Amino acid sequence: MPTITSSVIFAVYDYLFPPTEPGKQWRERASAEAALRTKAQQDAQTAWKNGQREASKKLNLEAKEHYREMEHYNSKAEQTIFAHYNNAANTAQLQQVDLHGLFVSEALVRARAHLEACRKARVSRTTFITGRGNRSIDGVAKIKAAVQDWLKEEQGVAVDESETEKNPGIVVAVIEVDSTPPEGDADAAWPWKAGETVAWAVMGTVKSLFALASTAAPQSAPLAIEPPKSTSTPNFSKEFEVPPSPAPPGAFNQKLPPVKAAANDDGDDDWEVVAAPVARQARPRPATKAPRAKTAVAK
Repeated sequence: MPTITSSVIFAVYDYLFPPTEPGKQWRERASAEAALRTKAQQDAQTAWKNGQREASKKLNLEAKEHYREMEHYNSKAEQTIFAHYNNAANTAQLQQVDLHGLFVSEALVRARAHLEACRKARVSRTTFITGRGNRSIDGVAKIKAAVQDWLKEEQGVAVDESETEKNPGIVVAVIEVDSTPPEGDADAAWPWKAGETVAWAVMGTVKSLFALASTAAPQSAPLAIEPPKSTSTPNFSKEFEVPPSPAPPGAFNQKLPPVKAAANDDGDDDWEVVAAPVARQARPRPATKAPRAKTAVAK
């Protein structure tokens, strides 16, 4: 005989008694799983006290499975409720976000995501619809108080108290925005892109004008320092005399022959000094002394 699970029972119940509120069927299933989890935990503790270790471990695993099912049903309920109360047009324009029917933890997650989207799109004002707390057990608006406390801790965000006091079911937030272009939004970013394009075009035109002016201006030739040119050509064939060097004491003073500069015979243009041959003069020898005459010595 096939086993009838809780999912089948819930499906038949939803068919016979359709829910009147969005996400109500998922909340009921989550509540049922929470009750089963609590019962499994209590049974596990009782089995542990009685020494039934294996039974206690099995019941603990069963309790964890009920907890995962509870979280799954609550997630489906949160998605259904949020999609029901939030119009696609208002959500896209980021004018407001409706947090009706959500748990406090779920509402804060949605509020943080909405505020981050407003900052990226440079939206400076938005409204959080929290409700007046009519569906709460004690009639206190828990979501509104939680959203106000959270916004006070956020940097660059202020709560418009005047608008919030007029309607007890909303919280109006004023967001500080900067002038940088938004990310990922081509329609909102086109003014910044156009301004950037114009700036680059102007810079390119200025550079072109400077380059044209520098090429059209006459450039002065660099100054070259050249050695002075002599107008007269030296005459290397002219004879000249070399002045005599001072003679050492006791040397003979003699006149040197004239020296002539002439070209070589090897075919190049260099010059060499040619001196005329000089006849060597015999140096006079000093007079020799006459030999002394030997005198005979008488013996």
